[in-house]
Order: sequence, then C-alpha cells, then structure tokens
Amino acid sequence: MVERISTGIAELDKMVEGGFPKASTILVKGPPGSFKTILCLQMLYNAAKNRIPGLYITFNQSVDGIKEQAMQFGWNFDGLPVEFISFDATTDIDLEASVVNTVKEKKAGIIVFDSLTSFLSRPPITSIGYQSDPMIEAIKRFPGVKISEDALIRAMTARLIRRMSYGNSIIMFIYEDQTLEGIRAVCEYLVDGVLRLSRIESIGKRTLAIEKMRYTRHDFLPRTMVLRENGISIEG
Repeated sequence: MVERISTGIAELDKMVEGGFPKASTILVKGPPGSFKTILCLQMLYNAAKNRIPGLYITFNQSVDGIKEQAMQFGWNFDGLPVEFISFDATTDIDLEASVVNTVKEKKAGIIVFDSLTSFLSRPPITSIGYQSDPMIEAIKRFPGVKISEDALIRAMTARLIRRMSYGNSIIMFIYEDQTLEGIRAVCEYLVDGVLRLSRIESIGKRTLAIEKMRYTRHDFLPRTMVLRENGISIEG
C-alpha cells in the first residue's frame, strides 16, 4: 500500500487517491499568478498541523514576505515544525551543495523548492562552474563533442533533482513554465508527479491538471481553482 500525505486541498486529495505518495518529487509548473506558491504553502501548513516537519527553500523571496503571504489565509507557521530558509544565489559559491546538505540535515517530510527556475537561471551559467562535475568531465573525454550552455543546464537540472530525492520526503519543485523546452522535458521526465497550473485570462479562471503522478490513478482533466479566505479549493 502506498503511503500518502494530504495535499491540504480536499478536492485535490480525491483526485490523487488521498494525497501525494511519500518519497515523491512533484513539479508544480505554471505561469506567474497561477497559485503555485499558495498551493505549496497550503500543503506545507496542513502537514505541519499534523506534526509533519516541513522545509521551505527560497531563492527569490524573503522569508518574511512568504510568511506574510501565508498569513493572508490564516496560516500562521509560528510554533509549527516548519523552517523557512533563504539562499542567496548570487553569493553562494556552491549553491547546489548548500541546498542538498540542508535537505539531508533537516529531514523534513514536506520540502518546497521555490523555485527551480530561479536556481537554474542564477548567474553565471558557463562551463567554468562545471569543470569538477564527473558527468561533464566524462563527456569532455570524447573528441569532437561540444557542450552547449543548454546541455549544461539540463545536466545541472538532472543532477539537482536526483540529489534532492532523499528519504521519505515529498519535494515540491515550483517551476515557471516559460523556460527552455529541453529543460522542461528533463524536469518532467525525472520527477514522479507533474501539476500544471494555468491562468486563462480571457475567462478569468485558473485551472489545475494532473499531467503525471506515479503510483496513483488519476485523469488529465483541468479543474477550476478558486481562491477563498482559507486557501485554494477546486471545482468540477
């Protein structure tokens, strides 16, 4: 039997047989304003109330700003087993190692990675930063093989996701669905689940669809998301 953790959204739980499987990686993708952060905070808060430890990793927002956003829905994380950690992508020499070591040290049940897009787009993205990587060094041994910047980013994406997969944690990678097609393909191939959040401006709606979820029966139909005082609910 697959062990699961509730998403904090009753309608979404029904769509995924009771919650996300433990020890799974979930890609939460969508454009800006599609409720990605709110969805992840809602699950983190719901799990923390059930004493499941959480970890929120951010690169592009302040911890105070994230907590303030959560408080808009009455989600007060004070006293709950959740840590919020902000990394500076512009100064940390080995950002990936810092993040992976933190994940292994904290041993949280739910981890939010906000965001994969920020991590991948941090400067500089050049071959210099990959000279000590075994995979890149192996590729260099083949004469005539050129390593493009796109290939380096794909390699970095694959390595990060694999290194982040640790223990029984559910890891939710927030991802702005506007970057390179090759990177998106790598992300979706490596993770266990993909949630596609959309913003349909012409009709003023936001939707959620489950594109992939291992060990789980689900359909692919988009559902309407509604933002209420206590967070996201799903209709249809």
